[in-house]
Amino acid sequence: MITVYGADWCEDTRRSLRHLRRLAVVHQYINIDEDSVALERAKSLNGGQRRTPTIDLGIGGTALVEPDNDTLSSALVELQMLTQQDVHERLGLQNVGDLERAMRAGIGTFMVIAAGAAPRSMRWPLRAIGLATAFTGATGWCPVYYSSGLSSLDGPGDRRDEAKRGAWLTRV
Repeated sequence: MITVYGADWCEDTRRSLRHLRRLAVVHQYINIDEDSVALERAKSLNGGQRRTPTIDLGIGGTALVEPDNDTLSSALVELQMLTQQDVHERLGLQNVGDLERAMRAGIGTFMVIAAGAAPRSMRWPLRAIGLATAFTGATGWCPVYYSSGLSSLDGPGDRRDEAKRGAWLTRV
């Protein structure tokens, strides 16, 4: 089993854990700030240094230390835990970034509520649009983005502190 040694405050740890969840890879997370045995294990994998995240792929080989998402995905493919097709399909299941998801959920909910004050002929169309918008926020998947080959992941619409590009959308 894959073990991620990290810390709750570490941005790289949070990013790696989120990436493993998006890939639907079974893993165990151990917070080395709360587990001294895990801290010593992580340090032994890093030549005595405390670095997070340290990802033990469970094969007895070299651990990944502070890997970016592409490096982590490549290691999983190389070890045949996933295929390249698996990675592509699983990452395609979510194409709306976290910030955008929150905005969609809020706007959709507002539209559903506000539809009650709209003229009677506009209530159901506004509620349907609001529900669809809230649904894309709740699931993180937008059918328009999917059919257009777009994604807001890894941009400012996902997590600003982890953005890899300045543009909101990108082709996948």
